[in-house]
Amino acid sequence: MGLRRIRWATVVARARQIANGYGPGNCTLRQVHYRLVAEGVIANSPPMYRRLSARCAEARRRGDFPDLVDTLREVHVPPAWPDAGTFLEEMVDQFGLDRTHGQPCAFYLSAEKDTLRTLMTGWVGELGIPVLVVRGFGSQSYVDVVRTRAAHDEREHRLLFVGDCDASGEDIERDFVARTGCWSTVERVALTYEQVLAYDLPPAEGKRGDPRWPAFARRHGLDPARPVQWEVEALDPDELQRLVLAAVGPYIDRDVPR
Repeated sequence: MGLRRIRWATVVARARQIANGYGPGNCTLRQVHYRLVAEGVIANSPPMYRRLSARCAEARRRGDFPDLVDTLREVHVPPAWPDAGTFLEEMVDQFGLDRTHGQPCAFYLSAEKDTLRTLMTGWVGELGIPVLVVRGFGSQSYVDVVRTRAAHDEREHRLLFVGDCDASGEDIERDFVARTGCWSTVERVALTYEQVLAYDLPPAEGKRGDPRWPAFARRHGLDPARPVQWEVEALDPDELQRLVLAAVGPYIDRDVPR
């Protein structure tokens, strides 16, 4: 798909629809990109991603495109209030009891990358389920935080994992589970190779030289000479939400008082 053949006004219009579909403040450029790739609107390449970024930025400057989430660039402002009365009013809204108290198990939802954090906290927040963001091969400090939290809870710990379908993604999950070592059960909610086939998701070029690729290719019957990967962002967010809540549902007792 050549750049000269693309009608960028049409692409940006569809990108706007996709971003609005996630709700205010919930969508990243990466998610827009992979949804457009999955729909066959644009090709999956770094130059295309950069061109999409530039076009969407132009539309935002015109006030014609919703704000996108940038998880790496935030202004970190110390908390402050105009007066003590406002502080007390806001703290009332912040108060809440542990909504998992009395549940039969301690449930965690984990994402391979930070682009999914806002969506997932929105999906399971009212259930009180913690969300873990691994960000690739997690640091030992983060592993220790998770292990310490689990050690203070005598219930069984169950983990749901959401990540890309690729050689590194599978190993990131394996590494995190092994190093935390506190899970009774682990379930990959998405993205599995079976889901890639079921949803007919388009592949992206994989990482050449990845030592994990040959074994991944053998497990799934892929061409060892052509590394590929599938991004979880290519999956429709409504479908991903359905998969997450369906996986959570059997373990949540909704009759427990909150």
